[in-house]
Amino acid sequence: MTRSNQNDSNHALQNQQFHRQYALNAILPEIHWNELFQNSKLAQHHTQALDTLYRCTVPLALQVFDELNFDVFAPAAYHPQGLGLFEKLSEQEQKFLDVLQTESQSLDQAVRHQIWSMLLRGGAVLVFKAWLGKVRHDQDMLDLNQFDELSDLLFIKTAPDQLADLLAIDPHAHDDHIFLMYGDDVFLDRFNSLATAALFVDLGVYDAAFLSLRDDRVAEYLIRKQYVTQEQINDLQCALNPLYCDSLTPKQDCLA
Repeated sequence: MTRSNQNDSNHALQNQQFHRQYALNAILPEIHWNELFQNSKLAQHHTQALDTLYRCTVPLALQVFDELNFDVFAPAAYHPQGLGLFEKLSEQEQKFLDVLQTESQSLDQAVRHQIWSMLLRGGAVLVFKAWLGKVRHDQDMLDLNQFDELSDLLFIKTAPDQLADLLAIDPHAHDDHIFLMYGDDVFLDRFNSLATAALFVDLGVYDAAFLSLRDDRVAEYLIRKQYVTQEQINDLQCALNPLYCDSLTPKQDCLA
């Protein structure tokens, strides 16, 4: 190894050690959500919801990761021995919800509704990656390394009606459901269950046929629940691809 490469390696190890110390103390630096999501129009109730999720998610997630030796700062944090993380984090979900319920009691209905909406669509994942970006790079950014793996681990599984009861909100209220733009990517566009996907169709956030084009599992569920027919899905596909009705529509995994 050359001196330059050795210095780079030592520097990387020092950085990882510093980052781990941050994690050990669960330090929560301030994140400016409007700066992070510059292409999204965030109102106060959106930023309050993100802050609340941030304060509740990060310390508990770091505690579990530390117990199971899951190093989110290592170049390849996702390892086969991490399979136990799913069960461990699942066991902690109720504790997380208890903390969230306490933290949200003093918040108004609009903020609690945003917390509910964001959590069902990956909000806990998002705030953790925002923390990781802040700690690693000392600026407001998302750290997208191994995003899919962390998404699998931190996506809550609680049913939407149960979560609505816990946060004392009306899941059918006419509140907005924001999507967050980061560069060319859109976040908060996945669901924690098929039932949640159907609910967001009920709320008018998604069109059933359009959502069905993105994910075959969602399509099968919505057809079975009579939200949409295969003919309607085919008609939309042809309308979007008038010259190439037989072409395959690019798919996107809509479920956590």
